[in-house]
Amino acid sequence: MVRRYDETIETRTARGTPDAFVWRGRLYVVRGVLDHWRERRAWWRTALDEPLPAQGGVLDGARELHVWRVEASAGRLAAAGVYDIAAEDRVPSAWRLLRVAD
Repeated sequence: MVRRYDETIETRTARGTPDAFVWRGRLYVVRGVLDHWRERRAWWRTALDEPLPAQGGVLDGARELHVWRVEASAGRLAAAGVYDIAAEDRVPSAWRLLRVAD
């Protein structure tokens, strides 16, 4: 089962890859990166944020999320879970927890 969240998290990175994050007051250590991809945000959610010039039918500077699917645990003895965490391309220091797979 996958649960959706959209919560701000603090994330520590090493060479651009997340290696730990704090969610709801608990530290999760990344045990492995399972996948990495980009998601384009829905244009209707950001259309009124600020005007963006169109160029060739594509919005220049459109928002994208850089998503990492990681296996992480809240301690050595805790079971590992799968988490989708993301940073926005415009604000790479602002991380969010998107989904948790049970």
